[in-house]
Amino acid sequence: MDFSKLKKIYPEATLNKKPFLNEETFRMSYKNQWIHIPKHVLTEKEITILDLLKKEAQPDTFPSTQSKWFQFLEGSLEYPPQTESTIRLIQLVLEKIDNQFDHAIWIDSIAQIFESVLDVFFISQDTCYIIQGHNTKALTQTELYGMLKTLEDDFSIRTNAYIGQFWQPDSALKAILREERQIFQEEYDHLDYRINSLSDVALKYFTKEALAQSMIIDAMKEKILEQPDWKELIFALWENQGNISVAAKQLFVHRNTLQYRIDRFYESTGLSLKDMNDLLLSYLLVS
Repeated sequence: MDFSKLKKIYPEATLNKKPFLNEETFRMSYKNQWIHIPKHVLTEKEITILDLLKKEAQPDTFPSTQSKWFQFLEGSLEYPPQTESTIRLIQLVLEKIDNQFDHAIWIDSIAQIFESVLDVFFISQDTCYIIQGHNTKALTQTELYGMLKTLEDDFSIRTNAYIGQFWQPDSALKAILREERQIFQEEYDHLDYRINSLSDVALKYFTKEALAQSMIIDAMKEKILEQPDWKELIFALWENQGNISVAAKQLFVHRNTLQYRIDRFYESTGLSLKDMNDLLLSYLLVS
C-alpha cells in the first residue's frame, strides 16, 4: 500500500509513530509507523473494505480475535460486554519474541495463571490485552510481577506491563480505557519499572505539558544536567524516599560522600534534596 495514494482518497489520514490517538481511528501499520483515518469520515462499507485490504497486505502472525471486548475498544461496539463486576485493562508489551513464540499458548497460559479473566487477546504482534474482572482479592504489583516472571521464564521473553484501575462498565468506560492506552503508549519508553500503574506515571504524564512550556523549568533543568552525576543522585534518593543511607548503598558510595553531593547540589540549584518538595521538583526536572 502507498500512503501518498491513500492520502489522496482520505485527506484526513495521518502517519504517526503511535498506534493509538485520542480520537477513534481506523489504523494499520505502515513502514514501522501507523496510518490513522478518523472513523467519523468513513462509512461502514469503507471500513469493511479497508479491513479486507489490511488483512491482505498484513496477514496476522498472531491469532485473530472475535472478542467483544476487542470490538468495544476498537469502536465497533458502542457498549461494553455485559459483566457483573468492575473491570480493568492490563496492557502487556512482549519483548524478545521470535518466530517460535506461540501466541495461542500464551493466551491460554494467561487465562490459567490469572484469576477472573474475562478476555485475553493480541492487538498486534507484541501487544497483549487482559480484561480482568474484580471478583477476587486485588493483587499487588509485586504479586503480578511474580506471575508474569513465571510466564517470562516459560516462554523465554520479557514483558512490560501497565496495570489499569478497576472501572465500572458504563458509558464512560471506552473513553477511560482509551486514555489508559494513551498513557502507556506515551510513557512506555520512559518507564522506571517493568510493572507500572497510574501512580507510577501520573506525575510525569500529567505535568509534562506544563513543564515543557516553562522557561524557568528549562533553565533549572539545564543547570542540573550540567553535572552528569546529579541525575543519578536524584533518582536514587527518589526511589528510596529520600533515605540517604539506603541511596548511598544503591550508588555504592559512603554516606558522607552522598551528603557532600547533596550539599553541592543545594549550593548550585537552591534545591535541598532532603526536602521532599524539592526532591519531587528535581525528579520532575530530570524525568
